Amino acid sequence: MHISYAEILNYRALEHVSIPLQRFSVILGENDVGKTSFLYALDAFFSNGKISDENEFFNMDPKNNIEILLTFDGIPTSGEFDDIKRKNGSILIKKVFSFDKPPTSKVVLDEGIEKDIDKKLLKEWFSSDGFHFIPVRRDLTVQFTMAKTALLGKTLRAKMKNALADDSSKKCVDDIKNILAKSIKEPQKILQSFLQEQMHDEDIKLIFEDLEVDPIEGVSFKVKLSDDKISNIVIQNRGAGTQNNLIIALFRLIAKLHVGNYFIFAMEEPENSLHPKAQRQLLSVLQDISKESQVICTTHSPVFLERSKFENNIILNRTSKGNTIAKTFDFGMLNELRTDLGIRPSDALLKGGGNCAILVEGNTEEEAFPIFMEMCGLSEFQLGIAIVNLHGSDRKQITRNTATLLAAYDIPCVLVLDNNKQKVADEVKKLKNLKAVFCLKKGNIEDYYPLEIVAEVINQELKPTTKVKASDFDATQHGDKRLENFKRVMYEHGSGDSLSFLKKFLGSVGTKMMKEKKLPVDAEIKQIFDKVKEIVESQ
Repeated sequence: MHISYAEILNYRALEHVSIPLQRFSVILGENDVGKTSFLYALDAFFSNGKISDENEFFNMDPKNNIEILLTFDGIPTSGEFDDIKRKNGSILIKKVFSFDKPPTSKVVLDEGIEKDIDKKLLKEWFSSDGFHFIPVRRDLTVQFTMAKTALLGKTLRAKMKNALADDSSKKCVDDIKNILAKSIKEPQKILQSFLQEQMHDEDIKLIFEDLEVDPIEGVSFKVKLSDDKISNIVIQNRGAGTQNNLIIALFRLIAKLHVGNYFIFAMEEPENSLHPKAQRQLLSVLQDISKESQVICTTHSPVFLERSKFENNIILNRTSKGNTIAKTFDFGMLNELRTDLGIRPSDALLKGGGNCAILVEGNTEEEAFPIFMEMCGLSEFQLGIAIVNLHGSDRKQITRNTATLLAAYDIPCVLVLDNNKQKVADEVKKLKNLKAVFCLKKGNIEDYYPLEIVAEVINQELKPTTKVKASDFDATQHGDKRLENFKRVMYEHGSGDSLSFLKKFLGSVGTKMMKEKKLPVDAEIKQIFDKVKEIVESQ
């Protein structure tokens, strides 16, 4: 179950705003347009408490009630929802907040008919039990506890409930303590392995100790970290980098354990204080979580903008009248948005990966290579490498900017070019930190995708008027001629002819399809990664 539409009136900066939402939604916009207000409005809805501060009302005027209307889709098929569903299968719940009074909750049926909602149903499905808000100032002391509002607490409580449910007989407190202690060992080990991987340090140990089970106070324990230098340090006393890695590891745990069914996560600038490489990793984890739970986040990060589907993005703007309006993302607005947020193409060093950098020509390789590496049993995070998009193969861009900048920091590079760029390859081989140059033998990177995958990506992501089949392509074409063939087939099938769209989705979606179908990675691509691994291991 997830929120598909939100309408908010008279809350903070939001006089009246309507926002469509996906399973994964990224909310963009300049400062002070209401992004944070929107997340706090969702939190107010699910918390269901009084609003006793005049500042929470639009223009600080509590005379006008706050109204929050949320439409939910993906409703479970159980009969308990039959009486409150609309004809299209959705559920619309309206909450009205008068100043310093408990909110009223109503279900809005078709034709605007309102009716009371069962309090038990409201508590079980539409309360803070299934909603988690993470503000920009994340407090690990809170998040890594067993409190009902803590992210780790919500995750481990689910594991503990399952552990107790598996035991058919009643247990005394000591027996229960043993059961619960065993139930959190698996999450603890998984979290520890994620931290070791992310921080490239096998000496890191995550400790859950002093587990207490009290029939009245509940479950509690301490979380500490050790490594080869320091032992048993409480997590809130570790550095910002370690704390950020803990947050990422915690989200990865949620995705792996699949305990977040019907969870809705609202996050304010989750990328805050994270290195761009860690932002990419976090985004990937959040996208995985959104397959089962809903994720709604605000951001100023170019990583979140450029690596998520454009239809997931929502732009909030403040009009000249002072009210906030929402716009669903349109690709034609990309340049304007970059200007608004001051986003420019990232410098090579912001990509991270000090052990080695793979320089690639375009978006397809940038999106695809991390996934291809996983298919080969490797990880860009474990190796500590960066995949840098050159946005072309201009010799000056490579020699004067990207590679030279990396050389100043003694970061070795591997360059991957299309087959027809041999002249450029010969010209740049003299660079001292360029350890290898690969000109793809088959042509372009798109030549390494089976035609069945290309057709499936077009059908799924570009929505042609008539479906494309692998047999529609000319299998004898390679390189630029192959791309021109793709362009012609897309045009003939009514999906437009934008190769930039196709390349983007081939890299991100098409490579994942290959991974899911367990298709092999071409030996030449493997050779590139083997060379990178050799360079990393030789240092």
